[in-house]
Amino acid sequence: MATAVGDIGEVVGLDITEGMVKVAKERYGRLKNLIFLQRDVTKPFGYENYFDGIFTSFSLHELPEKHRPDVLEKSYLSLREEGRMVIADFGPQVSGKSKVISHIFFSFFERDNLNFFSFDQNEMLKKAGFRKIQAFPVLAGVLQITLAQKSPSLHPSPQRGEGWSEGRSR
Repeated sequence: MATAVGDIGEVVGLDITEGMVKVAKERYGRLKNLIFLQRDVTKPFGYENYFDGIFTSFSLHELPEKHRPDVLEKSYLSLREEGRMVIADFGPQVSGKSKVISHIFFSFFERDNLNFFSFDQNEMLKKAGFRKIQAFPVLAGVLQITLAQKSPSLHPSPQRGEGWSEGRSR
């Protein structure tokens, strides 16, 4: 992502654990346009109308069920107008054989997160304010990539410069 945003953009990585932030800084700290912060995404991010894009990878299912809608809302608020969120995670509305496979996996490795399969991600994205939502199943729906775009408002947000800025919500 750092090369995609170029010299004038920045990438902000958030993780709740100090250890993961330390590892990220050790691996990528030489890149000038990367910022790594230890943050609990269930609390306000400290960024409003700031990011052009947010990428979250296999973290939404890890959140306690009661916090998922709030995290999506905080993500929405941290995006600039027409900003995009990409969610790469397990497929929450998986069915058929893929549902069996997913439930077996979760029973062994993600037991505390089995409620993710009752999470209506698209509905929660809509409630957060996202309007353009597309879901792309991967591996017969076991995994899913979801794209969601913040709708433009009647009052444009202040411009912060050119280039792409992306963040990671976990």
